[in-house]
Amino acid sequence: MKVGYAGNGGGMFVDVSHGRLFCEVVECRGPSARPPGTVMFLHGVAATHRMWANWIDVLAPSCRLVLIDTRGCGQSGDIGNLEDWSLDDFSDDVLAAANAVGAGDIHLIGESFGGTAVLNLAARALPRVKSATVLSTAHRGGQIEKVKAWRRSIEENGLEEWSRQMMERRFFPGAISAEDHDWFHRIQASSPPLPLLRMGEMLLGTDLTERLSNISCPLLMISPDHSPFVTPDIPMEILSAVPEADLAVLPHTRHGIFFSHGEECARLWLEFQERLDLP
Repeated sequence: MKVGYAGNGGGMFVDVSHGRLFCEVVECRGPSARPPGTVMFLHGVAATHRMWANWIDVLAPSCRLVLIDTRGCGQSGDIGNLEDWSLDDFSDDVLAAANAVGAGDIHLIGESFGGTAVLNLAARALPRVKSATVLSTAHRGGQIEKVKAWRRSIEENGLEEWSRQMMERRFFPGAISAEDHDWFHRIQASSPPLPLLRMGEMLLGTDLTERLSNISCPLLMISPDHSPFVTPDIPMEILSAVPEADLAVLPHTRHGIFFSHGEECARLWLEFQERLDLP
């Protein structure tokens, strides 16, 4: 992991409904790009675009990448009225970023809450969305009991303790280096609490079950086998409802596979694209 990764100088701000959204643009580094396709990344709660770093060296030789700081996270700090936020807003943020960088066809990649926003966007069946990939993602949140306790935990014990508990839920001991662990924990513990609580509570109220069959683009799910938030039945429900879906389960992993197993997940994505023979 490139601890402290800060992109390649292609950062930009995009005007969206709530204020400004930060994106890092990584242009294709090789001759084998799939124009005009662009890969859009959306992370989940208390993370930033920098945590996709292990994907970059795998994908940048053949793809153009746009890594978004989800609203309220990282440099996308102008959050607007939290109570007005909806899942559609997060999906619209991806489209706004795609338009701002001049992307035509797009491939979506989202993790955790960001993956739920990707499912929501894919369910609109827009022709420009050529594929969708979600990691550690639920389409319904009502049964995610641990999220219900976040507000009390933060109010009583603070973000540092909340983040410490989250690190245990994201990663098995030894799954990432001590340096990576400290870096991730430091960023997570410094996240603004209100946006992360709002995202968690939005997820609890989300149920995309009836809309999954609207997803017409190919869908890849990459799931951990021991996530405390996304139980094994969740990806199986999605698999049975989406017409063209693949599922890869990574053994002995917890919720944070987008970070701990970034290179492996990126290679799975490339293999998925090769099977589909998509642009």
